[in-house]
Amino acid sequence: MGLGRITRFAKTPEGGRRVNVMRAGRAGVKALAPPEDLFADFTREKAAAKRGGASADQAHVTAFERARYAERFRHHVLGHAEGRDALRELIEEAKTRDVYVMCMCPYRTPGEACHTYLILNFAKELDPAVRILPEPAPARGVKASRAADQALGTVLRRRRATRSR
Repeated sequence: MGLGRITRFAKTPEGGRRVNVMRAGRAGVKALAPPEDLFADFTREKAAAKRGGASADQAHVTAFERARYAERFRHHVLGHAEGRDALRELIEEAKTRDVYVMCMCPYRTPGEACHTYLILNFAKELDPAVRILPEPAPARGVKASRAADQALGTVLRRRRATRSR
């Protein structure tokens, strides 16, 4: 029993529960998703890094750093009761079964540049006894970084289409 991270492209281990902590969609724990301004800054910085010639993985790490993601996300989650309470609920559930927080970032994201890794770190701070689970690998044949970039592009296109209506 414990708390882990999983990509959208990996199968949830038997008996475990996958928890969406992404901005996209209606389902999930939105208190543990990145706030809109942080996500927008990250997305803008990632696009700029790619235009500058960075690989997808390097652009991801660069954007994470330039957006001050870790600092801002910490404030978003731990600086507000809603975020702390949502995280405490996951920690409690992880005492009875495996719980995986899910994002579209790549499998074993370089530099752990994903808010799900931050969530695991925050959980360990709130409860040092929480067991951090290994990350399940994505399905065979899925290029995790490329697939995540494609999925993110789809989400952004849908969001733009919705706003233009």
